[in-house]
Amino acid sequence: MPSLLKPITYVVRQTRMGMRNSINRRRNPEQYFLQDKTERIEILREGLFSVHYYPALTNNRVDIEGESVAVNKKHYPIPLILVPPLGVYAWIFDLMADRSLVRYFLARGFDVYLIDWGKPGPNESQLSLENYTLNWFPKAVAAVQEHSGQKEVSLLGYCMGGLLSMIYTAARGQDVVRNLITIASPVDLHKMTNGVGKLSKLLSGPTGLIRRVTGPQLAKLDPSVFHVDGKILSILFKASSPMGTITSYIDLIKNLADDDYVSRYMTMNEWFTNMPDYPGATVRELLMKLGIANRMHRGYFSLGGHEVSFERIKSSLLAFAGESDVIATVASASAIMSVVGSLDKTFQVVPGGHAGVFTGSKAAHSTWSIAADWLELRSDLEAVD
Repeated sequence: MPSLLKPITYVVRQTRMGMRNSINRRRNPEQYFLQDKTERIEILREGLFSVHYYPALTNNRVDIEGESVAVNKKHYPIPLILVPPLGVYAWIFDLMADRSLVRYFLARGFDVYLIDWGKPGPNESQLSLENYTLNWFPKAVAAVQEHSGQKEVSLLGYCMGGLLSMIYTAARGQDVVRNLITIASPVDLHKMTNGVGKLSKLLSGPTGLIRRVTGPQLAKLDPSVFHVDGKILSILFKASSPMGTITSYIDLIKNLADDDYVSRYMTMNEWFTNMPDYPGATVRELLMKLGIANRMHRGYFSLGGHEVSFERIKSSLLAFAGESDVIATVASASAIMSVVGSLDKTFQVVPGGHAGVFTGSKAAHSTWSIAADWLELRSDLEAVD
C-alpha cells in the first residue's frame, strides 16, 4: 500500500501546484516576473526618455546560464551604453538574473549604462527618428560622459537600437563613439524576409518610379495614420515564428507545476506580449527613407537638416546576425560591413533567431562572450582600488 500511495501523492501534489499556477498567472501575473531586478540609478530623465547607471556588482561570482562567472575586480574606463530598439521595453537587457546582459557585462568589468525610450502611446505619434537620434541620443551620451568622467563611449544596440546607434554615430558621434556593437540590426531592409522587407522592396519599384510617387504622398499624411499599437506589434512579432509560440505554450502546460519554469515563461512572454506603441512619425520615416528608399543600405540620407553618411563612422565595429533569424536575416545584417568607414570591423554569425541571438539560452556563451572579449581589447583596462 505505501508503494502505491507515494506516486498518487506525487500526482495530487503536482496537479494542485499546476492548478495554482494556472490560476495565479492570470490573476496576478506580476508575481511571476523576473525582469528588471538589477540595481540601477537614474541619471537623466526628460519626459518618456531616461538614462540609467548600473553600479558595480558587490558579489564575487554570478550565475549566467548555468555557468558561474567570476566578477572582475578591475574595470574598463570606457563606459558601455546599451541601446534598446523601439517597440519593446528597455528591461529586455536585464531579463532574468541568470540571463541578464546587464549583469554579464558588469561581471566582465564594464561600466554599464542603459537608454530607456519609455512607453510612447497615441499622444506621442509625433516622435520621429530625429527626436530619438539627434535630440535624445546626444543628451544620453552627454549624461554618461558627465557621470563617468570619460569622453569616449562604447555603444551596444539590439535590432533597431543598432540602427539608432549608427545614425547617431554618423550624425553626431564620430569623435565620441570608440566602439560600436550591433546585434540583429537589419541595415539592408530589402533583404529582410518578413512582410516589411517584401513590401519595401515591392514599393521601391524596378526603376524607382513607385518610390518617387509614393514617398511624397506618405509625407503628406498625419503621423497618427502610421502609429502602430503595441498589441499589433506583439501579433506581428509572434507571427514571425508561429510554431515557436505554439511549442512554448505546450511546454508551459507540461511544466505548470514548476514555479521556476512558469516564472521564466511569464517573463519571456511579457516581452513578446506587452509591447509599447511604435510612434507614427518614426514609422513613416522608416517606410520612406529606410524601407522604400533603403537608405541605410545606400549609406546616406538626410535627417532633420543633417546629412547622415555612414562613411563617417570610424569606430571599431562588431556586428552580429542570428543564423536562424527570419526578421534581421544574415544578408540584411551583414550589409553594415559595406556602408561604414571603419577599418576595424568584424561580422559574426551566431546561433539563434531574432530574440535568441540577443538573449536566448545560448547567447551568453556566444553573442555576449564574443562581444565582451572583443570589447576588452578596445577599452583600456584600469584597476579599481
